Amino acid sequence: MSDYTFMTTEENFLLQEALRQNKRQLTKFFLIGVSLLVIAAVIPQIYLYTHNTLGDADQSLFSYTNIWFWVWLICFVIALVFALIKVTDIRYWAIKRDLSTLQKGHIEAPLEAVYQENNDTQTNFSVKVDTNRKRLFYWMRGTLDGFRAGQEVEISYARYSRVIISINKK
Repeated sequence: MSDYTFMTTEENFLLQEALRQNKRQLTKFFLIGVSLLVIAAVIPQIYLYTHNTLGDADQSLFSYTNIWFWVWLICFVIALVFALIKVTDIRYWAIKRDLSTLQKGHIEAPLEAVYQENNDTQTNFSVKVDTNRKRLFYWMRGTLDGFRAGQEVEISYARYSRVIISINKK
């Protein structure tokens, strides 16, 4: 790896587009979490109050009047949203940091693996940096064909998020 240099204006715009894409993903996950919260809060109440007496339903652990029901439910939804973020590899906060520092790096290395993610809206490249270290780089502008494992590539990337600004075969 080499020293970091400053990004050009065009590269900054590419990074801002990646940030918008990640913001859409985060919004989608938030809406999924809110809808699951509503479903998980309403369905147990309907079942509980239709199959039990009012007094028994109010004493139940699954009653909306019980604070532990809401603690469990909110913890479940927060864990689910963060699991979705981790599984889909959202780079939102790292990209925001890159937009404030505006530093990019360059690397020349062989590709270990190439695969698509997030419904083919992102291409990930695993690069072997040292003998035992691998790093993952992200092409955020859709599917990128023509690259396969074993090829030597030159990658220009944002420093913290490792979002690829440009990639070329050697």
